[in-house]
Amino acid sequence: MNPVTLLLELLAAAIGTVAFSVLFRVNPRHFPFCALVGAVGWLVYRLTQYWWGSDILATFLATLTLSACSRWFSTLRRTPTLVFLVSGIFTLVPGAAIYNTAYYVFMDLSVQASAAGAETLKLAGAIALGILVAYSLPGRLFGWRTSVRRNDN
Repeated sequence: MNPVTLLLELLAAAIGTVAFSVLFRVNPRHFPFCALVGAVGWLVYRLTQYWWGSDILATFLATLTLSACSRWFSTLRRTPTLVFLVSGIFTLVPGAAIYNTAYYVFMDLSVQASAAGAETLKLAGAIALGILVAYSLPGRLFGWRTSVRRNDN
């Protein structure tokens, strides 16, 4: 893995994430954090893919990481988690796999369509599980505090 290529990919992920933030009308004061979420997710994806060679595992770990970052930034910035998560997940959505599945279906290549569709569903499942696991973690890990009101009456 070439470090210069990786840095360019991280920059592209950050810019793409900010572009989606603009599209979703995120407040501009959150753009640096959205960019960081997208770049961190892509970094985890590329490193996992390089070390273990599995797109499914890489997608799961990257989604888990960027979901956790989104929760942490939402606490830090006092804004909903989805502000960071929706724009940050953009870099991991399996667009090429979805396109290939549709292409093979329309070209009436059922074996390739089935294989591409299964790969797409695995990637989508990895994204869903990554978000689920990150949201299953206790809020205290991300700085959430529960306020208990005592009724002295």
